[in-house]
Amino acid sequence: MTKDEFAAAVSGSEKKLYYAALSVTADTEDARDAVADAVAYAWEHRDELRDDNKFDAWLLRITYSRAKMIRRKNKKHEDIADYENAFSYDDDTSGIEFFDILSRADLNDAERRILTLRFLYGYTLPEIAKMTGKTEGQTKMKYYRALRKMADMKGLI
Repeated sequence: MTKDEFAAAVSGSEKKLYYAALSVTADTEDARDAVADAVAYAWEHRDELRDDNKFDAWLLRITYSRAKMIRRKNKKHEDIADYENAFSYDDDTSGIEFFDILSRADLNDAERRILTLRFLYGYTLPEIAKMTGKTEGQTKMKYYRALRKMADMKGLI
């Protein structure tokens, strides 16, 4: 992968990476740091990627890993209102609305990751199962459990 190809691939998924990191860290600065760390790591280890078509999934796994490390170090959470300014450059607020719902739901990391991959990235459940190393059945169970928790939170059920 050339430098230009790498930059184009990162540029195309930077916002989604940020949302994914934000769903883990619950802190705007920490999320930015996680994405920056992930991109730097990916650049240094790009020769380890066997299939360029799986770049997005590979970079997302790295981003989640970096976000978890940062969260463990900092163990802090902000009020959701603090996130509004982070998106002032963009009229599309669907990502922050999605994150708002995720942050208020009582979801564990696995459930949050599955919903992020499904709704922000558009991966199918079989693809998510393969990416996370879980069986399709385990992935579906966690997916539907997370949806139920979100529906219960909204008073829909």
